[in-house]
Parts: sequence; structure tokens; C-alpha cells
Amino acid sequence: MSGNSNELGSFDLGLPDFSQPESNPAEMHVDDSMLAEAVPVGVSSKPTASAVPLALNSVPVASVQPGASIEPGVEESTKVAIRSMFRSTVPSWLISMVVHVAVILVLGAWNLEPIKKELRSMLSSEPTRDAETDALDEFSMQEMASTELVSTESDEAPSESPTVDASISQTVVEVDYSNVVAASMPAVAIPSMTQSLIPKNGIAAQANVAMRAALNSRSKETKRDLLSKYGGSTDTEKAVSLALKWLALHQDPQSGAWTLAHSVVCKGQCDHPGKRLGSVNAATGLALMCYLGAGQTHKEGEYKETVFKGLSFLISNMKFQNGRGSWYVGDGGKGLDDMYAHGIASIVMCEAYGMTKDPALHDAAQAGLNFLGYAQNGSTGGWHYAPQGQGDTSVVGWQMMALKSGAMSGFAIDLDVVRRANFFLDQMAFDEGASYHYSFDSKRGNAGYNPSTTACAVLCRMYSGMPKDHPSIQAAVAKFSKAGPSKTNTYYNYYATQVLKQVGGKDWEAWNVRMRDQLLATQTTSGHAAGSWYWDDGHSTDAAGRLYTTCMATMILEVYYRYMPLYSEQSQEETFKL
Repeated sequence: MSGNSNELGSFDLGLPDFSQPESNPAEMHVDDSMLAEAVPVGVSSKPTASAVPLALNSVPVASVQPGASIEPGVEESTKVAIRSMFRSTVPSWLISMVVHVAVILVLGAWNLEPIKKELRSMLSSEPTRDAETDALDEFSMQEMASTELVSTESDEAPSESPTVDASISQTVVEVDYSNVVAASMPAVAIPSMTQSLIPKNGIAAQANVAMRAALNSRSKETKRDLLSKYGGSTDTEKAVSLALKWLALHQDPQSGAWTLAHSVVCKGQCDHPGKRLGSVNAATGLALMCYLGAGQTHKEGEYKETVFKGLSFLISNMKFQNGRGSWYVGDGGKGLDDMYAHGIASIVMCEAYGMTKDPALHDAAQAGLNFLGYAQNGSTGGWHYAPQGQGDTSVVGWQMMALKSGAMSGFAIDLDVVRRANFFLDQMAFDEGASYHYSFDSKRGNAGYNPSTTACAVLCRMYSGMPKDHPSIQAAVAKFSKAGPSKTNTYYNYYATQVLKQVGGKDWEAWNVRMRDQLLATQTTSGHAAGSWYWDDGHSTDAAGRLYTTCMATMILEVYYRYMPLYSEQSQEETFKL
């Protein structure tokens, strides 16, 4: 089913069924005046097979034999007699009931248009889909590849905000990617989300002013000061601007999504596409993180329409169940969205809400956070590719950052989920907490020091409240500083940059100069790939390609203002205090 507005009338909106009235049709008639009241302007009055029988002439249904036609030339005296008989034999309560039913139908029809409007807003960019299409074709890539790219920039704000409405959540699922729902996610059905979102063991972070203020660092008023203070420059901002332009040109103009196999959008004009064609939630989330990190939202900035379409895609592609919302689709090994994608998309939705306070984003963000508790392994405290897997430090990092973004944006966070995640990190730690394994398998195999997972875990510890002068953090920072930025290890650079920026001091200053200058020197500056980055990172770039490296490099260059410092006097409470 497509998102065509002509099909909106087929949705089950939960209205009472009036097609089979309880009273005997032979004793019931609605005259012309009542019919006029029951049909709003612009709605056809032609009876249908499923509608309440409406006689356009005053002839009782009982008097019409099967197969007979109603003659329009009935004598006026006969009409009067029939009306008199109707009034004398039908009780007043039945007439009252009919009138009230007519009023309900009028109100229902009147309220249907805004519902249609909301659905059109959310589904207008969805590609046409075939129920028998393979999962990797759900993104309609063949159609995208033949579509001419158009600029997604606009000076005009979107007329509507992307939204998730509790009353139509089930409808959205029915029309969007329903045959890709993972086996671990039962059928989605929630009648109302508003009161079911808050975790039982959760706390609302609204009272923590420092948390709410953390995202203000991306505003125009503070970016300049933070760039100067932490080592950014006009050149780093120019590089970010070029990257955002490249990303905009590689957004599917129809659906608003990105894919890690970006060449299907630009028709092969850029080399080194990734292989994960179906990882659309992950790719869309990574791209949107770059825009939000630069202060671009669907309400403000030169890329309002780009961000609006991306948020709309993520909302329409979310699967809801029991107050939880998931961007998980299936095993990442099959090229589909796994728990990486869910964590990334959750970060985006929380940050977009935190920056704009747009209520249309609230339920999707909170539902995504709620899914983290369901997907966490209850024994190990970790997250893995699929929900409830044993866990690995890399996947844990994205889920912890989603919880952090939720807390900063004022959402309810289940602190037990955070405690369990730190329990997982305890099990991965070695070398007195200065190093972290990737998984239980690597731990059993004594795999040794892993710079990427160590940097990821240390940042999670810092966001969980560990002070920067803790011996384990200081020891890890010493390792990062000695090694310096990697020429190819994107993941390590991304997390280590954030750790060192939060610690500050001479270690950060030395790291920043090397990391900043390395990225400025390696950004592509000509051709269709201008503004992007690519380097061979082994497994990661083989799977995720140029779009992945571009997003990670962009976010590294946004580190100066992406979040306020964790350890400043103004934000010393900006942590998950356990």
C-alpha cells in the first residue's frame, strides 16, 4: 500500500459500525431533511452497500419488493399517509436515536479531514511498495536510482511538523515496511501511548536545568565562543558546511531517507559506497546527527526541509508496541538495521526534540528510549546486534548515548537500565579500567587492548558520572594521547576526540591540532564527492562506505560545540547520578 491520500478513507479509525442498525429496517426511515443534516458539505450523499438505508423518496423499505424499483411518481397523498403512519408507529426514542446518530456521523466526517491531513503529512514521501518485494527493496532503490536529484534546501519553514499521533500509530505501521518487522517484535498494537510511556523506575530529567541547557551550545549565540575556546576555526566550520551540502545531495528526495549504499541516489557519481543498502534508519540517523550537531533543525537553519523530511521518515518507519518504539529491523549481517540503528535514531529524535521542544516529536523519542530496556540483556546488561543479545561494547556505546541525549532533552530515563549497562562495562574492563574488551568472546580469547572499544567505554563512564580525575580515565587518556589520532580508525577517533575534549587541558589541545588538521587535509574538495571523506577502515568502510566516514568526520569537527563540557562548574550535575 502506498501513502496515497486516496486510500486514507480505508483506514479503520475505530468508529462505531452503523452499517447494521439494531432496529428493523422496515420500521425505520430518515426523511430528506434529516439526510441533508447527516451529510456534510463536500461529502457525497449517494447511498452505499455498507451505509444505513436512506430512502430518497418517502417509501417504507418494507413496501419495496426484491428486484423492484422505486417509482419517483408516488402520489402526494400517499406520501402524507406514509409519513403519518411512520410518526404514529415509531417511538420518539427511536427518532431521537436516529437524529443523534446523524449528528455523530457529521462530527465524525468533520474530524476525519485533520486525521487525513496528519497521515498525508507523515506518509506523503513514502515510496510505493509491493508486499512481495524482498526486504532490501523496501526502500524502492530502483525507483530512486532513476530519479533526478533536486535541491532539498529551502528558505521556507515546513508547513507542518513531523508527528506521531497515538490515535494513528497502528495505521502508520500497517502501511509502512510491515513485512520487515523482526521476529522478536510481536505485532504492533497500542491504542494510546501518552500515559504508558514513563518507565516504572524512571526519573524525569526536566528538573535538571544543566541537562536541558547542554544542547544550547549549538545555538548561534554560543557556537562562536565555543569554537574559539576549544580550538575550532573558520576552516573547520567551512568543512562542516561542505559536508552538510554533500549529505543533502545524497538524501532520497522522495522518502527523505539516506542509505549507506549512497551511489543509488547519486547514480554512481561518488565512489566507495557501502554495501548495506537496507540500513536506512542507521544512515538517516547518522546524517541527521550531523545537521543537529551544527544547530540545523526542522524549525531553523538553511536545511529545514532536509531535516524535516529525514525526521518524518524515521517517525513513519518506527514500529510501536506497548509503549515502546523500535527502529530495529533485523540482523545487521543481512544488511538491515540492527540495534546500532535503533540507538542512532533514538539519539536523533531526542536531540531534535531537545533543540526545538516540538511536541510532535515527543512520543517517538520516549518510545525509542523505552525500547532500550526491552532490548537490553537482563543478565549481562549489554546490547548486541539483536535485542537481548549478550552484548558488545560498541553497540552499548550508542544506546548509552541515546539515554544521555534523552536525559539532556528532559525525557524519563530508567536508571536501572543505566546501572545494568555499567555492570556490563565492569565485566568488559581490564588493566584496572584503562582498557575494555569488545565482547565476552574477545575477553575469553584475551584479545588485548582495543582502542575503539576502550574510548567508547570511557566516554560512557564519564556520562555515567565518573570524575575525569579517576585513575582509570586518566590512564586511558594517557594511552590516547600517546598514540594520537588514527589515520584510518574512524570509530576510535570519534570516541577518543569526545573523551579528550571533555577532559580538556594540554592533552586535548595537542590531540585537537592533529585531529583537526588531519580532517581538513583529507576532505574531498572537487567533483561530485566534494565535501565528503573516505579512507579505508577495513570492515566498517566496506559495509558503510563514504556516507559513514563523512558523517563521523563531520561530527568530530562539531565536537567544539556539540555538547557543553561535562566537568564545567555550570554543568557538573549533567550526568546520570547513580
